Amino acid sequence: MNFTSSETDFVLENEAYVPVPESEKRRLETVEDFDAELGRMRDAAAAGAMPDMRHCVIKGLDLAGRDLTGIDFRRSTFEGCDLHGTDFSGSQMDNIAFYDDDLVGMKLCGCKARGCSFRFQDMTDIDLSGANIYSSVLEDALNQDKVITDDETKWYKMRCPEEGEAFIAWKCCTDLRVVMMLVPRDAKRCMATMETGRVSKVKVLKITSIDETENYTWAQSTVDPDFYYEVGKWLEPANGFQEDRWKDSSPGIHFFLDRQQCVDYQSK
Repeated sequence: MNFTSSETDFVLENEAYVPVPESEKRRLETVEDFDAELGRMRDAAAAGAMPDMRHCVIKGLDLAGRDLTGIDFRRSTFEGCDLHGTDFSGSQMDNIAFYDDDLVGMKLCGCKARGCSFRFQDMTDIDLSGANIYSSVLEDALNQDKVITDDETKWYKMRCPEEGEAFIAWKCCTDLRVVMMLVPRDAKRCMATMETGRVSKVKVLKITSIDETENYTWAQSTVDPDFYYEVGKWLEPANGFQEDRWKDSSPGIHFFLDRQQCVDYQSK
């Protein structure tokens, strides 16, 4: 897939990732164990490098208000922890899983927090200023609209026009037929934290082969074999439209904003 340059490393790392066996993960279930492990990792870190707290299972700890800036926590799990006001600013937070934690007021300023799971967490006052939350899961989280963001926050704001503006969208159907669609001004639309989105209404403008050497009058959906895209037709999703933007894989006509991303996704 074609991603923005800032996401290429994340995608490649995840494709090449070999899961760490549960038996090899560091389990930290007391504050004393956490502090001791962090101290060891600080001592072991090369000059200018982040302390390595990757693949830790951190459970039931009161870390509220702590300064945990500049630490590599990638692929760690926080379960049942008090992280109220905890400052992770500038830390590596990719692929963190948060389960039953208190995250209110947590600071992720300037963090790479891509691929994180915030499901069922209260996101009130989580500070994402300057953070990158590409591919993070906010579905079923509470108060997603109460996070703190700024102009440097990446992937929290929808990439498509939020309302009142028409735009062009793309999707790839069976036999790798690429559909060019007009999303009208009155269509409902939403995007979560990736390149894909959903809309409630489109007009099919053109259908071509991947290399654009052939034109077609119709294309069949890869998900619903009874749903067809026909050039010149207005279409609405057969199963309705889910208005919650964070429910990414839900009813609506799914789309990409970029033709090549659409092609790469379907043909990879």
